[in-house]
Amino acid sequence: MMALSLSSFSTIIPILLLLPFITHAARLNDWSKPCFQGECFYDLPASDGHASGSLKIWGSPDAITDITAAAGWTILGCSPDALAQDIRLVCDSDDTGSSGCNHLYQSVGAVGKIVRLPESCGKSAFARISKAWVPEDQSIPKDIARRLVRRQGVQPRVQALALDTNFAAVDPATNGEVSIAIQGSTVPGAEGNLTVTPPSSRRRRSGHDRRAFSSFIQDAFDRFNSFDQSATKALSPVEVSKSFPIFSKSLACAGPPAFDASIKADVDTNARAVITLGVAAAGTIVPPKLTDFGLFAGMDASLEGTLNLKGNVAAKADSGQLTFFQAGIPGLDFPGVLTIGPTFKILGQATATLDVDVDMEVDLSYTVNGAKLFFPPSPNNPSGGSFSPGTAPLKLSVSPLIASKAVVAAHLIPRLDIGVSALGGSAEATVSLDLDTSATVTMNLNAAAAAGVALESTTGAASNSASASVDGCVKANAALNVNAGADGSFFGLFDRSTKVPLFGKDFEVFQKCFGAQKRAVIPLSKRTGPNRHPKLIYHRRALSVSCPVASVNALVAVA
Repeated sequence: MMALSLSSFSTIIPILLLLPFITHAARLNDWSKPCFQGECFYDLPASDGHASGSLKIWGSPDAITDITAAAGWTILGCSPDALAQDIRLVCDSDDTGSSGCNHLYQSVGAVGKIVRLPESCGKSAFARISKAWVPEDQSIPKDIARRLVRRQGVQPRVQALALDTNFAAVDPATNGEVSIAIQGSTVPGAEGNLTVTPPSSRRRRSGHDRRAFSSFIQDAFDRFNSFDQSATKALSPVEVSKSFPIFSKSLACAGPPAFDASIKADVDTNARAVITLGVAAAGTIVPPKLTDFGLFAGMDASLEGTLNLKGNVAAKADSGQLTFFQAGIPGLDFPGVLTIGPTFKILGQATATLDVDVDMEVDLSYTVNGAKLFFPPSPNNPSGGSFSPGTAPLKLSVSPLIASKAVVAAHLIPRLDIGVSALGGSAEATVSLDLDTSATVTMNLNAAAAAGVALESTTGAASNSASASVDGCVKANAALNVNAGADGSFFGLFDRSTKVPLFGKDFEVFQKCFGAQKRAVIPLSKRTGPNRHPKLIYHRRALSVSCPVASVNALVAVA
């Protein structure tokens, strides 16, 4: 893993960051204590079946403030879902010093400070104060006014703040840098201990400091790697069972005799996946920059997929990559600070060059046990897992009457896309884990009209006593490749060049040559007819079909 370190601090005293990996019983954020000493925690709300996580910010006491009830403030109306908004607030006491209200304006005033918000105010745990003023609206709801303590019956003065998550607009020269560290997982109640000692602002960062800070991510990876498997497998799975169309086209052929030609491809999919995510990150929120980042993804999955292709046309077809299915799954969200948003997809693609009547089923199945992705790659925690391809046989029937050099290829790709957005959108990227199973069937066949199938000149139907043979070779190969990568640069910690291979292997499914050997004839009447699918939008698609050289109404099973 890349050696990284925190930016230097403006504070004169190095602060020890102790960040346990959260349990429901050991919450770090204490709503009864104000954030007045230059450090502040926030925990993801504890609830069964949801992610566990915590973040901490720390820096100068002048850089971080608080407007929760613990700090002496009452908020007079605030949207719980907004990242940017204007709010009104009032101090609960005349004695603003002892109540803590004065801390908001300490030293240089409120503007430019990072403030902790109550859970009911704002979508983010922390915000930037962009403006502070005394509003014209000095009204206070009666239920709040009754409990405020004031001397001589004077109504307290209402204050106003403009809040947002534009942390890049904060000038670190005013109150110094504000550091941040985050860790969380989609496994409820995961626990552990991680310790980080940031480098001092009084010395240059050394190789030792970088290694020490990198241990923050390494320790997190070690923790992710030791999750209780019973806990991860108890998570809700993503499941899909459906047939997806790939391409379909038919046309009338004049003959003689006249007949209808068509090509159709679809894939039957039955997939189930249990996915675990974890993240650790550290850097500065002022200025907004992550200096260390680690993402973990775990997966147990089973995929049963079958490509079905039928055609009696001369065709060149390429569906391009299609998205058959996608669904968002639970991630981790510290709004405005760090959001990990995963999406599970099933992609597919089929290509075919046909010059022969064909009916085939190709297996695109496998199972995944204990797959683990550490991204960016970790030297001490290699990514990998157990990947087992399917064992269903190839089913292939072809016309024995036409010489052919047909090729059919297909991909079925479950994909985990993990969107990462940090520090008010200062950096965004998507980390993708692709599990690409593919198969290629190549036919090199010679015409074998003399071998036994006699076509009636008027109807084109095979005689009742017909037998047939195939002369040539058929080969089917399969492959399974599991890889991870990113679609953009993320604070220079990873970019498009960052690749993590988990598995790769090629398999020979079937290979056989036939020398005019008799095979069973499958009359056209026993083959299923065209099944029209809804119109698809293809990307980089190509589908060119024309009538074959002859109408062939019988197929020979070769596999």
